[in-house]
Amino acid sequence: MSSHIRLVVLATLPALALACGDGSGRGGTFDGEEEGLGDEAGEMSAGDEAGETTGGTGGGDTSDGGDGNESSGIKLDLAPIPDAPGCGDGGGGGVFDESFSYIWIANSTQGTISKIDTVSTVEEGRYLVTDSAGQQPSRTSVNQYGDVAAGHRFYPRVTKVAAIPERCVDKNMDGVIQTSTGPGDILPYGTDECVLWTVDVGTEGNGTRAVAWEGGVIDPVTCTNTVPNPRVWVAYGSNPLKAVRLDGESGAVLDTVNIPSGGFVYGGAVNADGDFWVSDRTGRTLSVVDSDTLAVSTYSVPGSQAYGVGMDENGHPWIATYEGGGSDRIYRFNPDTTMWVDAGGGQGRYRGMVVDREGRAWVAGNSPCRLTLVDALTDSVLDDGIALPGCQDPVGTSVDRDGYIWIVDRGASVAWKLDPDFKIVVGMVTGLIDPYTYSDMTGQGLNLVVNPPG
Repeated sequence: MSSHIRLVVLATLPALALACGDGSGRGGTFDGEEEGLGDEAGEMSAGDEAGETTGGTGGGDTSDGGDGNESSGIKLDLAPIPDAPGCGDGGGGGVFDESFSYIWIANSTQGTISKIDTVSTVEEGRYLVTDSAGQQPSRTSVNQYGDVAAGHRFYPRVTKVAAIPERCVDKNMDGVIQTSTGPGDILPYGTDECVLWTVDVGTEGNGTRAVAWEGGVIDPVTCTNTVPNPRVWVAYGSNPLKAVRLDGESGAVLDTVNIPSGGFVYGGAVNADGDFWVSDRTGRTLSVVDSDTLAVSTYSVPGSQAYGVGMDENGHPWIATYEGGGSDRIYRFNPDTTMWVDAGGGQGRYRGMVVDREGRAWVAGNSPCRLTLVDALTDSVLDDGIALPGCQDPVGTSVDRDGYIWIVDRGASVAWKLDPDFKIVVGMVTGLIDPYTYSDMTGQGLNLVVNPPG
């Protein structure tokens, strides 16, 4: 007898009703062979001095030119903004169905991704997304409906999984949805009806190591998304890099763009306009593909290898760098002035990062193992040594609907849930398998840029 759940479909793919309101719901060892780079990565020179912030095609000093990023200091209150107009401050209102909140984490060597309830920390589904475990799902990006697109580290493939049964497809037309109920209930490849599609976008180069959904516009009256079928960007390849935009409903390839940078794609994020920002680790660049014209601009990253990418509410990309030798920093890039701002660092390597709705950036750190907190409003490191219990190899960070910070540790095969105000772990998910995810695992990074606070 099969253990998978059989959920009766009450309607055929109904449009998801999106609730209004704030929805905050809260009161208060890199060894030189990582990511297939071989020994070459471990031997790379530090490049420019860490304090040097030349912006590639955009000029080069550390001054920001007055971009409106000033602040009197960090905000610690995650409660709703009382005077937020329309659909609330965007902490879920008008963007996500507030009846659920999931984080999607890849079990890379198992070939699966896990759907975890961020409130209960219970894993509610585990989905086989590749027929070859060696392809290793990794980066996950969540759209405004809660559905996920998963990229693969070692093959240019992307897979979409629906968040709730109402968005799954009864492929065998038997009137029920067959899908996983948890980590011990993984259906055979191709049989889980919440895995909607898998698309191979190429055959050459490395995998889809950057994945990011575009956002939609929120109707201020109905608090619903006016873009019912958002598109999704992925990037892969080595020389040149390639950015591919897919139809979010079918997975059909819509656009393919060459990025003139030769190295390895690592992080990716979009701004409110849907422009796709991509980091190239060994090429030491940050590039952007214009959503409308598909024109590409490429900027040199100061000092070290570009790794994780985050986006703040102003549409400014942030990067964390990963090389070692004291050269690693956290930077903000101002697209208007094409200048880099050095937010600090230098204690050890940095990996994935996220910016939350309170103007704080959270960065996974290695060598030493830690979490780093940055004031994203004043461009300064506040704490470069937040301890994580059992910390081994944290690779990614994310923020959930309620403002809690999630840290994924590949070496420990766990994900921690951290209270951002007290900087203490309040929950933990175990049973993951080599989780290698640093991306917008909850969709709240996208939520921040398309529906910013205030």
